[in-house]
Amino acid sequence: MARKKYCLIGEITDFDYHGFWGDYCSPRSLKAWLATLSADEEAEIEINSPGGLVVHGIEMANAIKNSKAKIVAHVTGIAASMASVIACACDRIEMEEASFMMIHDPWGYTFGNAEEMRKEASLLDQMKAVIMSFYRGKFKGLTEDQISALMSDETWYTGNECKEAGLDCTVIKSDVRAAASIVDHKFAKMPEGAAKFLTAKELTDEGRAEIEAAKAKAKAETQGENTPSESSTGNNQAAENAAAAAASGGADWEARYKGASKKINELQARIAELEKKVSDQAVSTNAITDADATVIHSLTSERDGLKAQVAALEETAANAAKALKDFEDQVKQSGFENLAALIGAASGLKSDLEKRGQELADTREQLEHMKSTRNLLTGSVLSQGAATAKYSSFAEAVDAIGYVAACQKYPELKATYRRKK
Repeated sequence: MARKKYCLIGEITDFDYHGFWGDYCSPRSLKAWLATLSADEEAEIEINSPGGLVVHGIEMANAIKNSKAKIVAHVTGIAASMASVIACACDRIEMEEASFMMIHDPWGYTFGNAEEMRKEASLLDQMKAVIMSFYRGKFKGLTEDQISALMSDETWYTGNECKEAGLDCTVIKSDVRAAASIVDHKFAKMPEGAAKFLTAKELTDEGRAEIEAAKAKAKAETQGENTPSESSTGNNQAAENAAAAAASGGADWEARYKGASKKINELQARIAELEKKVSDQAVSTNAITDADATVIHSLTSERDGLKAQVAALEETAANAAKALKDFEDQVKQSGFENLAALIGAASGLKSDLEKRGQELADTREQLEHMKSTRNLLTGSVLSQGAATAKYSSFAEAVDAIGYVAACQKYPELKATYRRKK
């Protein structure tokens, strides 16, 4: 019986999207998949990812750790950065011989004064400690200092090199291509072979709109939000779109119409010429060459096809004209003298909205930073009321249960450790 499979293809972020403009995976879809697995069932996570957001990647790794099912990571292309952490969170790792794994220190950005910079550096150190807790269980024979040095150096492995470096994995000998094209992050030490798995796409306005729509859908589904209500000018949207289409596409359909009409006239003249040639021949009908008959049939078919195109374009022009007239009527009904007056009013609203949007984006960026910090520091907090220290030192607790768990369960040991330092 085939194993159930989850495809971790593309970047790790807070929403799910798989389309022409790229691939993105979130904890939400992984948790939903894990919920379908029964206890002791073996399932597979196929990985071809450059990594992504640390907080969301840790959430996915913890979800795998807490699953009662047996999860196998199957690296078919690249497991880089947070994707390598998710692979190490699985019960077993399978790597294609031609696949890659990369481990490195987490990175981020901030702005502000020196104190803000120190806070960011401290947060990155904590993130590294959490990430190392996953690597420790899979890189046999390597000390914590050795793993830390490999991360700081940005280390790339092929499937065979992972095995040689002490990673507890199974290498599959086969010629495998990447499961999907993913974003090229241009890592400093990326091997040429690994780079072939990464194909950068130029993100157009259409692509950005499609991805933003996927983000909005994920946010609405997560928070239970409804679609925002229409604005005061929302009732004019359909007519406005039709008018814009007519205005922007008018020149296009008109040129196509004229071109098709000209082509029809040329074909008519050519067909008449050939038919006259046939009728003037002093030979029997059977003597007409196959070439002439084929040309006449082909040109006739082309002419009929162009006539159909002309009819469709005439209908498009009529519909566009009607939509434009309807929109102009709605403009007058809304209290504006003409379309120019409405555009002027809309332009002012647009400028104000852009200003408010930028302020909102700045605020949201600060909020996301604070949320990420809070989630990392307070996520999965265990009740500390009844906890009794079983370890003689904070270092001993970290070695036994990991940095984050030690901080959450034995804060008194951590406080003592800091005072000694």
